[in-house]
Amino acid sequence: MGVASHAGGSFSPLAERPTPSRLWAWFGPRSHVAFLLLNRLMVPLLRAGAGPWMGTPATGYVLLLEVVGRRSGTTRRIPLSYLILDGSAWVLAGYGVRTQWYLNLRADPQVTVRLPGRTVRCCAEEVHDPGVRARVIPRLARVAGLAGFLIGCNPWTASDARILGLLDWIPLIRLSPGAEPLSAGPDDPGGLGWVWRQAIALAVVGIVLRSGFRALRALTHAAARPRAG
Repeated sequence: MGVASHAGGSFSPLAERPTPSRLWAWFGPRSHVAFLLLNRLMVPLLRAGAGPWMGTPATGYVLLLEVVGRRSGTTRRIPLSYLILDGSAWVLAGYGVRTQWYLNLRADPQVTVRLPGRTVRCCAEEVHDPGVRARVIPRLARVAGLAGFLIGCNPWTASDARILGLLDWIPLIRLSPGAEPLSAGPDDPGGLGWVWRQAIALAVVGIVLRSGFRALRALTHAAARPRAG
């Protein structure tokens, strides 16, 4: 089984071309190791249900994609920026047609997707249709938060054409649920759940810091007192 084409017909991957991003030209060769290290932290957090507390417009929104390794047969878990649109979740294969999880999808497109507050079984399909790509990819780049700058421009101010030009070699993947269509919730891109969650997180951090400063000040005063001798 392979990743189906949204327009129908046989699989025909996009020609992989180097991105013109100067930032990616520097970071790209180092990014694989960096993302592997980051994923060691992200994966357990997302599996534990911390996704709703991690997503903001600045940091981006992340789902956890679970695929079956084409050679090992074991489950592989990959954090990915995503967008919910047209009843499905959408992701990009950031390393082009050589992306490992993308190659796994070609072998078995049946995947599990962990989103904030729910886990769904989906079928993955690559979308080649230019009109769909033009409608989805710019929005996907903009919900990636600061990571979106890795494409080589500021996705929040760049035109759709500029973003599409930089990402025209990147496969676009649609993750379609087998049952009810997906709908965006308050903790998904475009939602406002991050507002109250971040307010709580900041309040907790403030309380912890205040308690730490008080304890440090108490220790400092205790050390400065003259000892009875």
